[in-house]
Amino acid sequence: MTAESRDGGPVAITGVTGGSAGLAATYAAVLELATTYDTAGDRMRGWAGLGARILADGDLVASAVLSPVTFAAVEGAVLDATTGPDGLLAESLGWETDAILVRVTVRVLQDADEIVHATFEAVDYLVGRASGSALIPTVPALLTVAVTAGPLALLTWQHLPPGLQQQLRRGGAGAGAATQSWLMDHPALVQHLVNGGGGLLDGLWDGTTPGLPGGPFGIPAFTPDTESAAGTLAALYGDDGGFVVHGTDLTTTGGHTRPGSLSDVLAHLDEVNELSDVQHPGANGTVEIQTIHLGDGQVRHIVYLPGTDDMTTLPWTQDGDVRDMGTNLQLVGRHDNAYLGGILQAMHDAGIGPHDPVLLAGHSQGGMEAAAILGNGSDFDVTNVVTAGSPTAQVDGFPPGTHVLSLENHGDVVPLLDGEENPDSPQQVTCHFDDPGTGIGDSHSLTHYTHGAAAVDASDDPSLVEQLHSLRHHGFLAGPGAADVTVTSQVFQITRAP
Repeated sequence: MTAESRDGGPVAITGVTGGSAGLAATYAAVLELATTYDTAGDRMRGWAGLGARILADGDLVASAVLSPVTFAAVEGAVLDATTGPDGLLAESLGWETDAILVRVTVRVLQDADEIVHATFEAVDYLVGRASGSALIPTVPALLTVAVTAGPLALLTWQHLPPGLQQQLRRGGAGAGAATQSWLMDHPALVQHLVNGGGGLLDGLWDGTTPGLPGGPFGIPAFTPDTESAAGTLAALYGDDGGFVVHGTDLTTTGGHTRPGSLSDVLAHLDEVNELSDVQHPGANGTVEIQTIHLGDGQVRHIVYLPGTDDMTTLPWTQDGDVRDMGTNLQLVGRHDNAYLGGILQAMHDAGIGPHDPVLLAGHSQGGMEAAAILGNGSDFDVTNVVTAGSPTAQVDGFPPGTHVLSLENHGDVVPLLDGEENPDSPQQVTCHFDDPGTGIGDSHSLTHYTHGAAAVDASDDPSLVEQLHSLRHHGFLAGPGAADVTVTSQVFQITRAP
């Protein structure tokens, strides 16, 4: 299961969870087997009752006088086959016992998984809370050092020889590179640190008044998980429901071509992402909607959703950019946001009907929005979602029959910012791959996710194969021998309402 990376090396799929061959689907299949056992037991009991009706048959009873020996033989054979030690009644009890054992085994395994998850949640929270409480006493000391040593350090730096300054800068860059390398090599630890964010906030709050239980004003804080912590921070940005959707004259190179593979979808998403890159900040918030016109008059739509435009937005610097840090926090906290509302409005403005199949493809924050739209429900028939480098574990679940394919690159810390792994479900497949980047930012780029998508295209994993089959079945991807279609494109810009 490999594909070529940018430097010609192999891109390896390192793990696949969920989907048609995932654990949750396996549990469901095993429970369905238990139901089959139950049904078989019921039928056997019904057949066992047939023995009594046979022995009560008038013609058979009348024959007992004429041939008592053969009657006794028939009677014994019927009783043995129905209610005897190896008869249908005994066998039915065995099948129903097996059904009970299967259900109990699955329940035990599920409970064990839930206990392990709950334990990690509790430990992460307690570690975060302890860290927050420990940080508070050091704040005055840190401020004192900053106030007293800061000017002195600056004055000293200005009088250092240029060669020494350069060496120190290289040392600082090396330290930063080492930090990035550690984060990329220890994704599980990063995930646990994020998962303890709620405890960290509680520790900081309570630590401000060590002699007064409950924190300032005697009001205790309780943010037990990542979602509640993000929701608390998102509240600092205020209400984020206002948005404006503008039609634009912007175009993309592949806007009028139906993708033929998953890697084509990600490569085109990268084209849409470039509409609002650092050289084009005036186009922040742009999304593209492709409409595929099939020969039979039916249509399909692919909605391309880029990620965050401004990661540095603070509550007091928020502007018209709808894809900012505040939106990230609102998504993890499961709150409505302007980007989500704008996407739905753009889909309406593009003429997407309520029964037209829709694929939502998003990178980073765009994938979070795609997952939220499907998980929360909408007025559109979203059949498929593809996410690239997106935290999605905060979404409670997806409707039965839908398909969500989530790609996560090893070394990309952004998908870890929900604090836990994506749940194993029949609807969602999470594919981990390894296409190393030069740093955290590069590992998160769509270039690497396009390579990962190519590895998925070449994979024979049954869950991935089933996801790709769904994309072709719904007409989003051009399968082998597919007829020519007409593809139109519309680019919209979503901005935050003043």
